[in-house]
Amino acid sequence: MLGLRPPILAGTIKVTALAALVLAMLLTSLTTAADAQGSDDADSAAQQLAEMYAPVMMLKAQEFPCDTNGEMFAPTSVDVVLDNPEIMLREVSIGDPLVMHGPSASDLHGLGEGFFLDFPGLAVDPGCLYERDFDIFSDGRPPVVYAHLARQPDKPGFLALQYWFYWYFNVFNNLHESDWEGIQILFEASTAEEALASEPIEVAYAQHEGGETAAWDAEKLERDGTHPVVYSSKGSHASYYSSALYLGRRGNQGFGCDNTDGPSDRLEPEVVVLPDTVDDPDDPLAWVMFEGRWGERRDGSFNGPTGPTDKERWLEPIDWQNQLRSSSVVIPAGDSQGSQTISLFCNAVEWGSGVLIRFTQSPARVIITSGLVFLATMWLVGRTDWSGVAPLPIRRRRRAGQILRAAARTYRSSTVDLVTFGAIYVPIALVVGLIGGLVATIPFLGDIHDLTGPLSGTRIVMAGLAISLPHVIGFVAVNAMVSTYAAGLESGERRSRSESARLVWRRRRELASGLGRAIVIVGALLISLVGAPWGVRQLVRYQFLAQAVMLDGLDGRQGLARSSDLVTGRWWHTAIMIASFNAVVIAGGFLFSLILLVLLPSLPLWLFSAIVALINGFLVPLVSVAQLLLFGDAVAEQDNADRAELLAV
Repeated sequence: MLGLRPPILAGTIKVTALAALVLAMLLTSLTTAADAQGSDDADSAAQQLAEMYAPVMMLKAQEFPCDTNGEMFAPTSVDVVLDNPEIMLREVSIGDPLVMHGPSASDLHGLGEGFFLDFPGLAVDPGCLYERDFDIFSDGRPPVVYAHLARQPDKPGFLALQYWFYWYFNVFNNLHESDWEGIQILFEASTAEEALASEPIEVAYAQHEGGETAAWDAEKLERDGTHPVVYSSKGSHASYYSSALYLGRRGNQGFGCDNTDGPSDRLEPEVVVLPDTVDDPDDPLAWVMFEGRWGERRDGSFNGPTGPTDKERWLEPIDWQNQLRSSSVVIPAGDSQGSQTISLFCNAVEWGSGVLIRFTQSPARVIITSGLVFLATMWLVGRTDWSGVAPLPIRRRRRAGQILRAAARTYRSSTVDLVTFGAIYVPIALVVGLIGGLVATIPFLGDIHDLTGPLSGTRIVMAGLAISLPHVIGFVAVNAMVSTYAAGLESGERRSRSESARLVWRRRRELASGLGRAIVIVGALLISLVGAPWGVRQLVRYQFLAQAVMLDGLDGRQGLARSSDLVTGRWWHTAIMIASFNAVVIAGGFLFSLILLVLLPSLPLWLFSAIVALINGFLVPLVSVAQLLLFGDAVAEQDNADRAELLAV
């Protein structure tokens, strides 16, 4: 009997084993159900949190289809490019061979950096094709943003709620298919449930390679309840806190100008929550694991971007947010000399980007065009006489090159005195800035501004006249002082700066009378638009007002008549010379200012504007000297003609 179980004991053991097996299965089932319930609860909390703080998007409004002055696209679902037969999946190789048309999320799952999507069209020459395609592909689809809850293991106790915006195309100084942008909201919490029971502590708006932070209760953060308001920059899709024009001078700010200025269209996108990873290739969100590029492969900044999981903030959200700046550089309203220079900077960056784009398309064409422009410039420069001519006497014949050399010579020999005269431009810069700022705040002027409309020629001319008026007054004053000072040199009586200024002050009524007449006549012609060509004609004819009043002893009306008489028969010559003088000064001032903008990106805008005003104060007297010598050339030519006529008689 040894080693044999009694029948009853054996039956008991079998029943016990069976019960244990059933109990284990039941416990496993309950544990699995509990885990599933916990996962469902976590997913529900994440979705609830994402919807509670979903951003409100403000997009610069378009006035008509394909209007590049407004936002051409909207944040959307990647479904517009998935399972779309117009979209191609290519492999990075010689010739970038086609893998397939219309790749699905499953097809993209797990693909590495050796693959990219290719849209219809050419990224560096988009035209309106991408907007038209986007309108077709997104028709009937609501705007969408993607949410992701991110934790950083070495920064416990913090939870980042990220929102990722997918854009079909990027239209900025760089052009590329697809664009991933976004914002991030930071909680002092470990789970979505804890975040729901608390309040955010900080937000971060992504901008190009960097971004800008704000406390949740900061005044600059506009909110609609719990929803942060995001102003998306036209074309570049960088996210900002308000409607304005922003300056970027380095990589983490973007290089150029971002525009979120209104009017704006308001969007309230739907929210889709993204997981950290997706293991199942059949999951609709399997595209999250795509490591390739979401647009056409190109060199440099024209390359299609990678997706969210490739970005630093996906896995290290706290480190990313901690390195962001706390403010952006806003280009102020108004039209100070600093903001004018910044506008030139914005346009120059845009122009340079356009040249680079054209170069990538046709290097030979850009090189040939640049060569032709250079040869034409050299031909024009060679047509004049650059030999040295004494700046005195004032009234003598001089070629264009000789005038420029003589003006430079005079400027070098009397720099301190002439710069003192130019210093009048510093207070003028302040006046112009104040005028520009007040235009938008004074009700009456604001009403006129609104009534004339954004595309009104009358509005443009009126704004130009209001802003230019202080500059004109200052320029006439500098011209008058330089003329008086040079006349003293010519007579052998070296007048001091104060004496020159006093002589101009004594003639202030004559100068003001002539300038007032000129402003009324030219302004009326320009505002009428129909008479604009005559306004430009008279503007050139009145260029020698200050010289005629100060050197010929005429009153305002006579000074205008004298100036017009001197320009008769020399209108184009005078216009080209005056334009050239100003172009040289503007180019010199702009290049110096550009160096300041690029090399000193932390320079406050008010200080930059003050420096630009000083630069203009240094350079404007050079134009005044050149214009005085041009006046002397016109007088000498007329005197020669009069003598020739007398001799002929």
